[in-house]
Amino acid sequence: MNSALSISKTISFALVSATLIFGMGACKKDPVKSMPGPGEYLNSKVGSNWSYATTGTSNSDWTVKVEDSTVLFLSNTFQMYKTNTAGVISRNYYRYSKGNYSVLVLDADGATQEIVYLKDSTQTGKKWSKSIKGLGGIFKQYNYEVIETGSKTVGSKSFENVVHIRLNIPSLGYTSDAYYAPKVGLVMVDDDYASSGNTYHTEIKSYDLK
Repeated sequence: MNSALSISKTISFALVSATLIFGMGACKKDPVKSMPGPGEYLNSKVGSNWSYATTGTSNSDWTVKVEDSTVLFLSNTFQMYKTNTAGVISRNYYRYSKGNYSVLVLDADGATQEIVYLKDSTQTGKKWSKSIKGLGGIFKQYNYEVIETGSKTVGSKSFENVVHIRLNIPSLGYTSDAYYAPKVGLVMVDDDYASSGNTYHTEIKSYDLK
């Protein structure tokens, strides 16, 4: 599996690899009950699973499943998500706490780091960032921004209250545009590696939520 694509999946799912795309109709208040609740963009129920298709790579189909396993990092509990790409298994760990959605990654020294990739606060233009030590001691800056919120159609599926998050890592020449829907999580992502000219487009195919 392409290592760069593997990184983008880790960043995007919940991928990585965010904040909502609301309909841009008349300025009419929606009932409070229609708004996504805290933590709704990450389904951590054991057995929930998702199927995706990615263009731009030979291993186009991959799945993610919530496993009955957790890890502790700095006294915080992270849920295991198992990704299967053509029989190649990888495991990533996610959690939600106090408005933040985060994933564990490893820096160049093999040390575990926690990165917030999505927030409940979905104000357009909201930004946050974190530096992770890369090869040669050069720090990689993960820059996130909420681009828009609203509805999104992916294939034949329509989603409401979708969050569009842009991630830019300048040192890698990498940009991703990820879209997250309430209860479902990641529904689409576009990855662009300007340094190599490689681009990938991923869409959700199906899902089974527990």
